[in-house]
Amino acid sequence: MFKINRLKLQIRTNEQSNPDIYYGFDIPFENGLNIIAGENSKGKSTISSCIYYGLGMEELLGGQNKKVLDKSLKSEFNIYDEDVEDNEQTFTVKVSRVLIEIENSLGELSTLERYITSSNDNENKGKFIISYNDKIANINKTTKSTPLYLRANNNNSNTFGFYSWFSRFIGVELPTVTNVSKSDNLSPLYLQTIFSGLFIEQTKGWSDFFATVPYFGIPKTKEKIVEFILNLNELSVSSDKDRINNEINELKKQWASINSRLDLISSEYNATIKDVPIEITSEKNDFNTSSLLIFENDEPLTIDELITFYTEELKIQREKPLLLVGNNKLEIRGKLENLYLKNNELLENIEDFDLKFNLQLNQKATLEKHKNKIINELVDQKGIQQVFDRAVIKEDIYNKCPTCSQEVSDDLISSEHVKIERMTLDENVLYLTGQKKLIESSLNSLSKTIKEKLVLRKYYINKQREYEEEIKVILKELISDDREFSDSDALSRVRLEKRINELGYLSKRFLDLLGELKVIADRYFLLLKEENDIQASSDEDIATLKSFEDLYKDFLFTYGYTSNYRKHISIQQEEPFRYFPVYKISPEDKQPQTIRINSSASDFVRNLWAYTITLLQKGSNHPGVIMLDEPGQHKIDSESLKSLFESSSKIKDKQIIIFTSIEKVPGNDKKIDLSEILKDIKEEEDYYIYKLDDVHKCIRVLK
Repeated sequence: MFKINRLKLQIRTNEQSNPDIYYGFDIPFENGLNIIAGENSKGKSTISSCIYYGLGMEELLGGQNKKVLDKSLKSEFNIYDEDVEDNEQTFTVKVSRVLIEIENSLGELSTLERYITSSNDNENKGKFIISYNDKIANINKTTKSTPLYLRANNNNSNTFGFYSWFSRFIGVELPTVTNVSKSDNLSPLYLQTIFSGLFIEQTKGWSDFFATVPYFGIPKTKEKIVEFILNLNELSVSSDKDRINNEINELKKQWASINSRLDLISSEYNATIKDVPIEITSEKNDFNTSSLLIFENDEPLTIDELITFYTEELKIQREKPLLLVGNNKLEIRGKLENLYLKNNELLENIEDFDLKFNLQLNQKATLEKHKNKIINELVDQKGIQQVFDRAVIKEDIYNKCPTCSQEVSDDLISSEHVKIERMTLDENVLYLTGQKKLIESSLNSLSKTIKEKLVLRKYYINKQREYEEEIKVILKELISDDREFSDSDALSRVRLEKRINELGYLSKRFLDLLGELKVIADRYFLLLKEENDIQASSDEDIATLKSFEDLYKDFLFTYGYTSNYRKHISIQQEEPFRYFPVYKISPEDKQPQTIRINSSASDFVRNLWAYTITLLQKGSNHPGVIMLDEPGQHKIDSESLKSLFESSSKIKDKQIIIFTSIEKVPGNDKKIDLSEILKDIKEEEDYYIYKLDDVHKCIRVLK
């Protein structure tokens, strides 16, 4: 756990001549309820964004580094001055930095320093956070400090990565979870995802539970956040289940691949596979009768039976003297007719094979072309990402006319008040990377099949050449002297020897592939046993969720929720909407409905209050701080806000920071009378308030 003790913004400007003058703000915080109050446009969002930025959580605001911050923190700001025309003086930011003093549950202090803009415009400065082992007030040139990097590989695991350091400082051990964007399919449950359940920002944050959670490739991220904060056993169980499921899927792919190779063998020798399971099995007994049958004179024989048959036939032929041409003509005429039939049939098979084979070659070419397009798009997306990271494109010009600076939109859908979620650059890169992996997997599988089919085609061509060679020998023999030895008789003996050797090699290939299937079956058996041993939801988890549900509903109805009866609301313990509130007319309902579509807009906001504060109270792994920016959304009445402030003021061992307007807020027709809301709560005993000036904005000369 941790708490914020102090937040300080320091800005130097190009206009100042006195090096000892700073602009900015300096705000103290305490345990319990902290209120930042002021009229709209006085800087509450500026203050809250500095907390996000100073703690490395700006991704929850929709971007990375300083691009999510207001221009007053990085380019220019205005200060009210009666002595200046228009009563405002504009200053240009030269250097700006955020300082946050934090304290953990052991009483250890750290001041985090992060630059927004530096004098030499060194963009990399903002990609580091300096940790000083002291209070803000005591920092000087001799204070021990540690540079910690963000926005780089391993910043969640390396000792000098900020998130790794931050998790150790606040006493949070990040669990390892499944991550489809990683080569090993594993990653920590990143702090940024966890903090989406702690910090609710004004614009997007009130639209859904954990609405600002960044996408890092972690499946069911929201579920895992709840499992972690509430310390549910299901978190480790779900990770194990993900691992087992991924391994089973991989085994199924291997099984299918081996079956494809068996099919190629059977096609190669015009054989039939008997009793080899097509679907993966964990029973080795399923292979007891597995065999490869080859038809000889329309009779199916196993390889061993066929080898025995050919060996006996070769023995008989060797015991007989070679035939003369005259004694063998009747037999070779019949053989010639049979060879013509076989050769024609084989040519038809080759033609059909080539048709299908060419389709696969075209499919491979199409996939490679698509893969190259994705690679090029990835290069473009990463290039755009670099441009944004270096702030070459300034976000201040978005949606503005370059001539008159009037706000415009290039999005026709938004102009019709239709909102469609857009993917961020990071999400685009992760999505394209996933598509690239998928195509590469398909290409690898297809390339393997093509390679095997090339071997098969080579076999077909060789077989056809054998037929042609034997036909030539017979045709020549038919016009030879009857007293000469029969070449076809000698060739028959050679072919029998070759056939026996081929069947021996075929038997080895078949048994090797069968052995691979048996190894997979053994591993599959162990995985199924491990899966059965896992308890999907322990009794301890059920008790924890029931306690969570009771407190959540207490808060919810205390805040004036009216859309549904208490008995119809519960915390869902299974899919869908797992761990989140649902609406059920009856507990037996198989298809619950999310509370979001069964609540009014204002009542859903009350849900978010209740859920967030219950996580704070019940979460044994909760970092101990929540931040609510403008909770008075969607026509929330003053009585509900009063209940929110009163319940928050009773929480003394954690920290709650609320940013609130003292005038009309978007969606609310009534002006918020903060003094009326707080009249029954004792200042400094039950809450601490920082009021913004009615005239001046939050940035001013620091004393």
